[in-house]
Amino acid sequence: MMAKNSLLRDPTFAKYWSGQAVSLTGSAMIPVVMPLIAALTLHASGLEASVVSAASLLPGMLFMLPIGALIENLPKRLVMMWADLAESAALVVVPVLWWADMLSIAALCVVGFFASTFGIVSQVANQALTPYLVREDQLIEANAKLTLAESTATSAGPAAAGFLVARLGGPATLGIAAVGSFFSAATLAVIRPPEPAPDPAAKEHGLYQLIVAGLHFIKKNAVLRTLMAINAVDNFFLAWIQAILTVYFLRELHWNSEAVGLVLGVAALGGVIGSLCAKRLHDLLGTSRLLLLAVSAGAPTEAVVLLLEPGTAGKVVACAAQSVAIFFTVCYSVTSRTLRQIESPDNMRTRITAAHRWVSVALLPLGALLGGVASSLFGLYTAIACGCAGLVCAPLLAWFSPLRRAETPSSPSEVKTS
Repeated sequence: MMAKNSLLRDPTFAKYWSGQAVSLTGSAMIPVVMPLIAALTLHASGLEASVVSAASLLPGMLFMLPIGALIENLPKRLVMMWADLAESAALVVVPVLWWADMLSIAALCVVGFFASTFGIVSQVANQALTPYLVREDQLIEANAKLTLAESTATSAGPAAAGFLVARLGGPATLGIAAVGSFFSAATLAVIRPPEPAPDPAAKEHGLYQLIVAGLHFIKKNAVLRTLMAINAVDNFFLAWIQAILTVYFLRELHWNSEAVGLVLGVAALGGVIGSLCAKRLHDLLGTSRLLLLAVSAGAPTEAVVLLLEPGTAGKVVACAAQSVAIFFTVCYSVTSRTLRQIESPDNMRTRITAAHRWVSVALLPLGALLGGVASSLFGLYTAIACGCAGLVCAPLLAWFSPLRRAETPSSPSEVKTS
């Protein structure tokens, strides 16, 4: 039963949310479908499949900061709408080329690169648009519902991708995923959030100046600076652990692949539950307490895997621990995203969002690589233990920062572009 004051009763937010929910599900299918097309349709080698995956990751490292600056002074709704249409068009190229018998590994790489680039544009604009869709006191609920859509998509998207690829083939499945972006564009076409008018003075500044000004603002703002540092530490060491966790389950605990998939799939439901509970926990604990609790839960919950033994009991405990870890990750994400939106001036919000996302994206492959190196040097168990120890740095950063007093931050006034 939907609550009387639920944001989903608001026609504008409901349309926006439904578009994002469908689009995110399609986006979650893409990382699964692209390598499957390479392997099953094009009979690619392991190296070729990895190149296809890397092509989709590259735009995040290269373009995240410039995109944040380029779209800062543009209407966010229109930016998202055209980016979604462009992403949908890029994805549709794959089934068309397959039908024409012209699909190749190179084509997959090009499509992945451009689709990922347009996806980044939409994601950055998304977080900047949200504060214009709802009142400031509704931001926690809005972000919780959007994160619920993300968590559900993360869980359902890959499962749907595997099912559809088995029955329809990879190219056709990618065509279905493209419908999600098109649907999002359609919902954006019918809403009219009250965005501020573009600032004519912003055109006087170059791209480099805009990027530097955004980074400088983060450096001066203790809350934004701390959130970025915590995100960097968390993403780096979580990537370190996740890169070798599956191998640890298989080799050290002697699980089969079905057990690993089941545990990780069920654990993903922790994100859905976290999205549903984030608003109530925020009302109960407040911003600072929820942030500190959520970020402090990372190391202990991840470290539970070090206590596991082979057998059913170990799988149940692993599932519970990973569910709790994802639950608190989502609670932190909802609260920190809201705090970042409130702390960011209107004329810098996309640059600040892009900078935070860029730090996360850039550190993921490095963390995964070093986690793998550590496992080769010291063994899987010790490498995971080192990753869990590294996660302790995140709550230390939070406890000795202004986040301890981040209860009701006020929106900053407009600041100079440079």
